[in-house]
Amino acid sequence: MKNPVLLSTAISILALPPLASATDLHAWNNHASPLTFLFGNEIDGHQQSSAQENGGLFGFLYVHFTGTITKDGHRVATHVDCGSVPDCSVGWVMFGKARTATFLYQEMDDHPVFLIPRRDLPQPGAYSHFHRVGPDVQSSGPGYILDLVAIDSFCFIHHDAESASATKTCVENKGVPVSPGIDASTHLNVVTSFPAGGGQPM
Repeated sequence: MKNPVLLSTAISILALPPLASATDLHAWNNHASPLTFLFGNEIDGHQQSSAQENGGLFGFLYVHFTGTITKDGHRVATHVDCGSVPDCSVGWVMFGKARTATFLYQEMDDHPVFLIPRRDLPQPGAYSHFHRVGPDVQSSGPGYILDLVAIDSFCFIHHDAESASATKTCVENKGVPVSPGIDASTHLNVVTSFPAGGGQPM
């Protein structure tokens, strides 16, 4: 990492206790230095990161806690525009590698799905989310594949989180239970092959 502040932050993250509060990390500051990298689309409302000398990214993915606690004890969290909502918290530490991916399809209320050859998946890590750079996120082209490390426990609901019920479990609320550590579930949108002749060799 080229920035000593980010390096010390990364080291501190590795030393955090298992249930560290999201408020222990970098507060949202609207992409002030050194977290100045912008994707140029909606993710910039809930990410702050820095471009590294090796071409990668290091930063944070933010959530807003709605105030609801599910029946199984998870605080409900979702993405919002943190420039408009004053109480965003870090949900994940984010590591990114530059890649080019092929857009395949998008189902309603889910992330667009991209094809990346298996040989292009970074190692080590659990790089499971590809996000395009630029305004057209439903297109093939350059972006970053992201490795997300959750720093707190919560129920992540990507859409309509305000409707979550305290009388239902996280899963019953159509959420994903998140625990501190590697998270390859909440934002998964990468495949390494595609049927009907639409794929690339592994």
